[in-house]
Amino acid sequence: MTTVLPFIPSNIITPSIPVTLDGDDYNMVITWNVSAQRYYINIYNKATGLWIITVPLISSPPPRTVQSAIYDPFLNAVVVTLSDPSWWPIPSYAAITKPGMIVDYTLENFSPTTYNGKFRCMHLDPLVFTFPMVTTPGEVVILGKVSRLMNMVDTVMKTSTLIYRNGAFEINP
Repeated sequence: MTTVLPFIPSNIITPSIPVTLDGDDYNMVITWNVSAQRYYINIYNKATGLWIITVPLISSPPPRTVQSAIYDPFLNAVVVTLSDPSWWPIPSYAAITKPGMIVDYTLENFSPTTYNGKFRCMHLDPLVFTFPMVTTPGEVVILGKVSRLMNMVDTVMKTSTLIYRNGAFEINP
């Protein structure tokens, strides 16, 4: 279950937020770095006070809409076509995704749910990517969205994720 914690930026107050990551309790302290002119996430073990990790606060980009998702049984892969990128932030998404580029995407809110999850995808062009799927996932009933989620604790936590988007932290599980 995802825990959503809103964050109101302040370079005056240093918020300390209790979080549970990989089943253990931690304190997440958000500090403003004057030299770098950005926020940093500091994770400390709640029981011992030991420092675990410090990472810059990285905001995940907004999800992108999907035009189509089709399973190709000859490739054993799903081919996803993204909608028009004209509204995406500069630099244009099309300018930074090249054919053959590998990107980890998270697909959300699809039906059937076999399409949902994190996949290592290969771009065929700026708007089309593919990822392997061994069994037929079924025909898409509801098209979801594609996100590139930046997990700030993936180097130290085995299962938990700490994502920042839309002005809030999302902690899983």
